[in-house]
Amino acid sequence: MKTVIYLDVLLLVNFLVAYLLLRAVGFVCGAPPGFGRSCAGALLAALSALILLAPPLPTTLSLLYQAVSAAAVCRAAFPFRGWRGFVRQTVWYFLLNLGLAGAVLLALSRNLPLGAQTNNFAVYWAVSPTLLVGCAVLVYLALRLVLLVFGGPRDTECWQLRLSLGEAEGPPLAALLDTGFLLRDPLSGQAPVLASYTDMCSALPQAVAAFLEGYFTGTCPQPPPGVPIRLIPCKTAGGMRTLPAVGGFSARLFGPGKARQAERVLVVFTDQTLADGSVQALFGKEFYHTARPVQRHLTQTGQERSAVE
Repeated sequence: MKTVIYLDVLLLVNFLVAYLLLRAVGFVCGAPPGFGRSCAGALLAALSALILLAPPLPTTLSLLYQAVSAAAVCRAAFPFRGWRGFVRQTVWYFLLNLGLAGAVLLALSRNLPLGAQTNNFAVYWAVSPTLLVGCAVLVYLALRLVLLVFGGPRDTECWQLRLSLGEAEGPPLAALLDTGFLLRDPLSGQAPVLASYTDMCSALPQAVAAFLEGYFTGTCPQPPPGVPIRLIPCKTAGGMRTLPAVGGFSARLFGPGKARQAERVLVVFTDQTLADGSVQALFGKEFYHTARPVQRHLTQTGQERSAVE
């Protein structure tokens, strides 16, 4: 029996499916792409679905094609903020795409009346474009109704963080208030701040910077005398790690129209990228409430200073 494939349906179906998959990947990875980039990635994914019209390829080549196209689609859809984030986005998109194709193959193997065709892990569903667009619009309106009734998610709170240790003052760091940040010193119970060592190393005292550099390069250095340093187990995206923590910092947090500061802060340093490179520090609600509010105003030189309320 001869199968007729309508090119407009093939492109439209795969465009909408890829758009939804990219949005899902963005939410899973904590970095949803904008509408324009999502459409660009979905368009590239729809064009890559033309492999359906090619002669059947070996399974290995089909998987390789899908992996390469997934990388290209994610590169078009998501801003590049480091290889780690890019690889995570590509893997998630590839797995979701492969899972969807597998679900269609399973349905076809059970003779379910889907009207779908697959070849080289590409999917064609013979559905009316009007019906497809109408269903997408109805789903969108239903989601908008849910957001109208229950409210949307809160915006991410980004702060500017300044850390200083003794006379050494660090550069301003983009800090994220993460409500799921549960890192805690197991000995004192103190809620620390997680900071990027790469962005802080040049502003740390020489002895502390040398210790951290040696720790992250695996040379097992001796802690500098007089500096409170401990090792804290931490669960990261790469698994459980033991990260070095340095106490005695002063911290100042600056946000839109508000500021807070804290003394004797414990700072945990990591050599990994935080939030796909968009921030250089993380802190939780407990640390936020521990820091006392201050009033912000400007001096005559235009530099910002804080006064305790």
